[in-house]
Amino acid sequence: MASLLIRQIDDNLKRQLRLRAAENGRSMEEEVRRILRAALAVPSPKEEGRKKLEELAAREVEYRRRRGQ
Repeated sequence: MASLLIRQIDDNLKRQLRLRAAENGRSMEEEVRRILRAALAVPSPKEEGRKKLEELAAREVEYRRRRGQ
């Protein structure tokens, strides 16, 4: 995975981020990742994996249904 360095964040913004992360029981880095995913409507890798497994399971069910199993 890639890294991102953000410079020149004002102190108030950083303080608000730190508080929000603490309230949610997360690190500041994880809080930022979640904020960015939500803002850009991008699912997390874990959500992507779950979605792919659900699609495969649905295909398997349909395949078995068609074969009469």
